[in-house]
Parts: sequence; structure tokens; C-alpha cells
Amino acid sequence: MKLLKSLFLLAAIALISALLFGCSKEGTPDKAAGAKPASTETKSASAETKNASSAAALTIKHDLGETPVPSSPQKIVVLELGFIDALLDVGVKPAGVADDNKPNLIAAEVLKKIEGYTPVGTRAQPSLEKIKMLQPDLIIADTDRHKNVYAELSKIAPTIALKNLNADYDDTLKTALTVAEAVGKRSEMEKVIEAHKTKLKALQAKAPQGKPSVLLIGNTNNEIAVRSPEFFASQLLTQFGYTYALKDASKYASTSTNANLTLEQLLEIDPDTIVLMSAESDKRDKEGGRPIEKDPLWKDLKAVKNKQVYEVDRYAWSLRRSVQGANVMIDQADKLLFAAK
Repeated sequence: MKLLKSLFLLAAIALISALLFGCSKEGTPDKAAGAKPASTETKSASAETKNASSAAALTIKHDLGETPVPSSPQKIVVLELGFIDALLDVGVKPAGVADDNKPNLIAAEVLKKIEGYTPVGTRAQPSLEKIKMLQPDLIIADTDRHKNVYAELSKIAPTIALKNLNADYDDTLKTALTVAEAVGKRSEMEKVIEAHKTKLKALQAKAPQGKPSVLLIGNTNNEIAVRSPEFFASQLLTQFGYTYALKDASKYASTSTNANLTLEQLLEIDPDTIVLMSAESDKRDKEGGRPIEKDPLWKDLKAVKNKQVYEVDRYAWSLRRSVQGANVMIDQADKLLFAAK
């Protein structure tokens, strides 16, 4: 009898223990089912986000190094005017532009497309404070103008440096492709350049025979500022079918873009054609003519005698160093230089 009572008591204890264990198990997170502590989940999510961000970034090679650029940057600051066109060509609008505090330096049709942009100072001395306030995710700087502030710009946002100020024709095409690559739209730019080359080829078919010599003159106020043979528009004229008359700018008082000639020196070169860039800064007499045009030496120039002097807009032919700038020059050359040929 005692034995039966003992067995019954042990069975009761076992049943109660089983019930208590089951309740305890239901109230505890089931680690075996794959649940993780909150801290582990947070760390894992953070790592995944970081890895995704790293995978999305592009490393862009440029003139001052290599820079990781976020995928599809939305807020971009450009520190040279030619970069504006490069972005617009692939459907991207810059948020900030170094416009020298003179919006009229930008072509009217371009200015309309970037309406609402924030000026960030001059191209020579952009305002780091204004750029920082914009909180950009990409800055496009000029290799030559901005190499001394590149490190400071890079502290604000990823910065790539490309040739524009001293870019020749080939440099300009390469710059356009790199800008497009940085915003994830290289294939779109390749199509733009292909269309440009088709346009150029059509103009070349109209080129004058014998590759006549040509000079591109910036202004004639005090000295005659002739653009160097390496200058973007100078090289584009050779693409049109001309020979550039100035071979070595270093023979004269020169800068990175100009050779400053006297009228006597210009007469020694005596080009077949002169493309004369004009702007509001040019000195004019009451009749609107240039004082130099009354000088007998000017009248002795072959281009003047043969009426091969053409005035073009200096902003379009000097400041707009881009694929679209080149297209504008092609259109103007077609109407002016090649009209009677």
C-alpha cells in the first residue's frame, strides 16, 4: 500500500514538472527557430546597408586621382561652365554653379534649363562656405584652376577634377564622358558625342579647299589676344578644315590661352581668315567700329582685304568648352565662314 502511494506521488510530481516546463518554454523566445537578439539584428542590418552602399559607389579616375562617387548623385556642384552642358546632355541639372556672379556668362538657353541653381562664387575662387551649405554629394572641379583647393573641396563632398579651362578638343570629349560616367550615364553621353561627330562630318564636307590658315582673336583693345593653338576653339577650327596660323605661342608674350601680339606681329603671320570674338568689353568708337580697324596695318591684312574677317560671340567660342559648345560653333561656322563656299 505504501508502495502504491509512493508511485502515485512520484507520478503527480512528474506531471506538475512537465506542465511548469511547458509554460516556461512558451514564454521564452525560441532561439532554435532562428530568432536573433535585437542587437545582432541591428548590427547585421547596418553591415548590409554599408555593403550595399559600397557596392553602389563608383570609383572615378580623374586628373588628380581616383574618387569613390555615390551612385546617381542628386546634388552636384560644378566649378566650370563647360561642366554644365556635360550634365545637361545626360539629363542632370547642377544644383550649384561657379558663375563668376555673372549669370550672363551662361548661354541663355542653358540658363533657362538650370533655373533655380545656387551661385557658388567665381570659377577662380569658388566659395567653400556656399558649397558646403548646399551639402552636395558630388563636386566637379577644374584640374588647373582648383588643384590647390582640391583637398578642401574633397572634405565637403566627393570631388573629381577634369580639364575644362585649358582643355583642347579631345580633352573636352574625354571630360564629357567622365562626367557622364560619374552620374551613371556614360552610354547616353556616347550617343551625344556620336551625334556631334556626325554634325562635324557634315560641316567638313563643306570645308574650303587647301586648308586655308585661320586665327582666333579674343580682343583687340590694347594688345591683340590670339588664342593659342592648343585652345579648344582653335583646335575645333582645324577640325573644320583650316590650318591654325599660330604655330608657337611661346614666341610671344603669352598666357595659357593667349598669345598677345602687336599689329606688326599679326601682319607677319597674315592669316587667310580671322575669326574675331566680340563681347561688351571691346572698345568701340561712336560708329561701333574698333579703333584698330582704322590702322593702315590692319587694312593690309590678307583676311581684311579679302573680306574674310568674321565676328562671333566670345562667350560661345571661348567659355562654352563642351560638346554643345562645339555644336554651336559648328552652326555659326556653317552660316558665317562657309556660307559663300
